Amino acid sequence: MKIAAVLPRGMIFSPKGATSIDLVTRDLMLSGGYGSEAFVVGAKVDDPFADVDFRAIDADGSKAFLKNAGHLLKSEKPDLVVVHQHPESAAALARAIAPIPVVLHRHGLLRNKRGLLSKWRKGRQFSKLAGVIFVSDFLRRRFLENYPLMADKAHVVWNGIDTDFWKPASSKQTFIAFAGRARADKGILELASAYTCLNPEGWSLELALAVQTDEERQFFDALMRKIAGSKTITIRKNLSAIEVRDLFARSAIAALPSIVEEGFHRAVIEAMACGCATIATQRGGAPEAAGGAGILLPPDEGEALVDEIRVTLQSLIDNSDKCQSLSETGRAHALQHADIRAVAEKHMNVLKTLVTS
Repeated sequence: MKIAAVLPRGMIFSPKGATSIDLVTRDLMLSGGYGSEAFVVGAKVDDPFADVDFRAIDADGSKAFLKNAGHLLKSEKPDLVVVHQHPESAAALARAIAPIPVVLHRHGLLRNKRGLLSKWRKGRQFSKLAGVIFVSDFLRRRFLENYPLMADKAHVVWNGIDTDFWKPASSKQTFIAFAGRARADKGILELASAYTCLNPEGWSLELALAVQTDEERQFFDALMRKIAGSKTITIRKNLSAIEVRDLFARSAIAALPSIVEEGFHRAVIEAMACGCATIATQRGGAPEAAGGAGILLPPDEGEALVDEIRVTLQSLIDNSDKCQSLSETGRAHALQHADIRAVAEKHMNVLKTLVTS
């Protein structure tokens, strides 16, 4: 089966600045499950990933992008097209390239349509698709609350990672790691405040932040001003996947206290695979990603979340045996449930089910 994956505008299919959606797409391509003819379609970027067949679309605006992508797909004639994240793009391409089946791969929550007419219109978009794959059962449940008739076409496949790549270093160091986008709803300010309150001797905090949008640049600049003068908090900007891996691989603790309801929270699995004692929050798909192998904080915000992070960090810093136990449990959890080879096989089986049903 010849498969094409389409990335929505705003993705960065490059080692420099790749989003989690870009990484998921690349991992599935490299897993071998899609076959040698598979290719990725996306907006033009500088220095795209060189190990995947990437077809760049140079277009101003979403309409031109979809028009050009449609022309490319009709020319290439794939057996199946997987559109990541954006339902409007998936529906538009399904109309443009029919009868080639189109599957939506959804990574985050959909915006709730309040009016009956809006829901009806959205439902019509989904009806054009061969199916929808969600990265967590949390997302699928929320979706079916509004579109119950899609139940037979809605499946769950976790985000997978290469556990041969995401693995612990030979020894761990006494620092706490965070990796994610530079946004207030990632819990970064709360984490920095909790760490500053503790100021644990011999420990440091390292923040790896992805900065791409104007909003993220403003947050990053404000954070830099806030922690100016700190000798134990380090902020690094727009790291490659290898650099993020090395950060998690060396860190004893990963703190990922997201306030937003993540669809899956890939960084949790990455940190666990790298043998970090991992802290996340009881929100969205993070509990599924963590399983019983991480520490889940209550879904608090503000000072309440700061206190929860502070107490949890202190308990790990004071108890190296607990830290080591979580490190081993987290690694085992990632190996058992999120290795890309098993995930890619399940993903491919779901695609086959959708296009033959």
